Amino acid sequence: MNKYLIITLFSFGLLTGCTEDINLKVTSGANKIVIEGSIENGKKAEVMVTRNSPLTSAVDFTKIVVMDAKVYVTSAGVTDTLKLGIDSSAAIPYLYIGSQLLGVPGQTYNLTVIADGQTFTSVTTIPSPVKLDSVWWKADPPHDTLGFAWAHLSEPAGPGNAYRWYAKLPRKSIMFNGAEILLNRRYVPCDGATFDDKFVDGKSFDFYGDRGYDPTEAAYTETLDKKQLGYYKPTDTIYVKFCAIDRAAYSFYSTYEAELGNNGNPFASPVSILSNINGGALGVWSGMGATYDTIYPHH
Repeated sequence: MNKYLIITLFSFGLLTGCTEDINLKVTSGANKIVIEGSIENGKKAEVMVTRNSPLTSAVDFTKIVVMDAKVYVTSAGVTDTLKLGIDSSAAIPYLYIGSQLLGVPGQTYNLTVIADGQTFTSVTTIPSPVKLDSVWWKADPPHDTLGFAWAHLSEPAGPGNAYRWYAKLPRKSIMFNGAEILLNRRYVPCDGATFDDKFVDGKSFDFYGDRGYDPTEAAYTETLDKKQLGYYKPTDTIYVKFCAIDRAAYSFYSTYEAELGNNGNPFASPVSILSNINGGALGVWSGMGATYDTIYPHH
């Protein structure tokens, strides 16, 4: 979240000249298993197993979700066999969920996934949670009723710590396009949610997060006032989830966010997303030391 500390403005000079039509043929990438899993202090492991989908094709969840994977998490000599279940708060509601192991800070968790005849492994450790000192809403000038969620953090001394910020509003049901839908089902990261202590080790500072975008609510979001997107209102109750993460998870999420930021930018250099899954799959297995806070409405 260095962008909250230093803002650099780039100016690009556009040169005019001869133009030439370029025809690009987009080819499909290699078939890959995608694994996104986490285990949080005090909670059971959750792992999503899917197949990648070509950019040129519509997403078909009946084909991309791997329903017959074998998923195991092992820690301290105990192996937990995760079972496929439904979690309405997940981006894709089909998750493999643990039943025996609960996340413990400082403990290491080994993941094994067998899918489509291949075996994938990973390992993560849950860092000690780092609690935010305080959280609040503040207007973003010149706005009076639009702003961001702010926090004060006293970062523990010792280099190598990394963090990720999530937030959400209270769940609510609305009628949309003739059907009832549930909004704010899950915690979503803000823009630039992942940061480490490279420049803030042992320091005390304020930082903020904008209102994150949930792609599963894209159809509804498109109907909203674009000037208000990314903002919270003073009347909002904001639930904040602040996670300490290990270095492998930091490498994945920071490179993933960099690639998202490059999307559509012809001047950007390609970014290799650094997965910590062994065996050829994409994705991440992340231990999260989480703390929770609530920003109450201003009246």
